[in-house]
Amino acid sequence: MPSDELFPTTRATWLFDRIGGAARSGASSSDGLRDAREHVMRRYYEPLAAYLSATSYRDVDAPAALVAGFFVDRLSDDAYLVGWKSSGMPLRKWLVNGLLFWVRTEVRRRRRTMEREQAGGAAALALEVSGSAALHAERVFEREWARSIVSDACEVVAERLVAEGLADRWQHFRRHVLDGLSYEEVARESACEAREVRNACRVVRARLEMAFVELLRAEGVREGDLGSEVKRIQSHFTHGDEA
Repeated sequence: MPSDELFPTTRATWLFDRIGGAARSGASSSDGLRDAREHVMRRYYEPLAAYLSATSYRDVDAPAALVAGFFVDRLSDDAYLVGWKSSGMPLRKWLVNGLLFWVRTEVRRRRRTMEREQAGGAAALALEVSGSAALHAERVFEREWARSIVSDACEVVAERLVAEGLADRWQHFRRHVLDGLSYEEVARESACEAREVRNACRVVRARLEMAFVELLRAEGVREGDLGSEVKRIQSHFTHGDEA
């Protein structure tokens, strides 16, 4: 669960700092890399499993089991995340590419084993994802990844508003933007004016956009792509709102 301890004011550099510090120290058991690995597994386990579920690789093994195997194999090597840091690639692209390479290697390994054990058994193992299936899998992954970003950003913003004594602003935003109630409906259930709900939503929306930007920066999204990425994330999970 995200918190100010995990995502402080400098959360945009949190992941880079953890990986970079560990790389400089050369300590394979460093707290920095441990924290980075835990963050990656928490953020990406479900999106990557959803991605494989939308491909023919789901016939090789349970997608969750394949993702777990990928994490065990790749994240046990300290150089893997250090390599991402120096790649200039968004983390989600690095992980999807890495997962596909790992799964293909695993399929070939299992295929060779089946060839040794029983003739013709290898035909059941898929080797590639292509065409419309690949595009569908990418859309599924992006949606689940966006869900994870939204969840983290919402928790960060909600926690800070509560700490500032402004929990009612989050409640107004949640009911209007996330649950789809009108300003008037939220105002009635909260015994306040619609103008107050409108202003609260405007404040929370601005904070969420800042949280999105910082989380995206932390995962290696380029500055020029931040605006379009934020809009794409918002389009998945919020109702249209002109306030």
